[in-house]
Amino acid sequence: MKRIGLLTLVVMVSLMATPIANASTFGVNGLVTVPTANMLDSTELNLTYQHIGDGDLILGSYGLKDGLEIGGAAQWPNGLDDDGENYLLVKVNVLKEDANYMPEMSLGIVDRNLYLVASKSTDFYGIRAHLGVADKDMIKDRVFVGINKVLNPVTISSGDGSFNVPTTTVALEYNDGFNLGANFDFGSGISADLGVLDFDDFIFGINFKNKF
Repeated sequence: MKRIGLLTLVVMVSLMATPIANASTFGVNGLVTVPTANMLDSTELNLTYQHIGDGDLILGSYGLKDGLEIGGAAQWPNGLDDDGENYLLVKVNVLKEDANYMPEMSLGIVDRNLYLVASKSTDFYGIRAHLGVADKDMIKDRVFVGINKVLNPVTISSGDGSFNVPTTTVALEYNDGFNLGANFDFGSGISADLGVLDFDDFIFGINFKNKF
């Protein structure tokens, strides 16, 4: 009941917030521009900065308890010198993934826009697949799809020592165009994002994640 009451309050507040045309990031649990069903753990904090084309975005989200995240973001579509927009985020896990055919499924709110996304790990080269639907103001085509894969860490050795390549997750998605990205996990909760939108605009980001 407490979870339902909190979710209702967040929905009511978000409906009074300034609308945003398109959410550009979902922190460490997103692909390039679309969400996944993955959730933060309880008491886990995610802070993200991204530079997207000409714009900038700062995001924070927190795992209030298992299966419930709340956060907010500030976005400057034309750069930090221009006016920005603030909006609320909330995400609830509605279905747990199992070892058979059941996917992970989560319902989310970005400002006043709703989305529902399912994610499932596969035996096909370790690829994780994602399929979702969203309001048109958030996802132009309403439907989005994507895949990602974690690459095994690689150690590069030389005569003077060795260098560990960060754990890398590559992602491909379709959201009104094909977007390609990669996340580099350096450990200690620090990771970086690189991506390209529709093979035109570039994305750079940095993330921090830890439990508090």
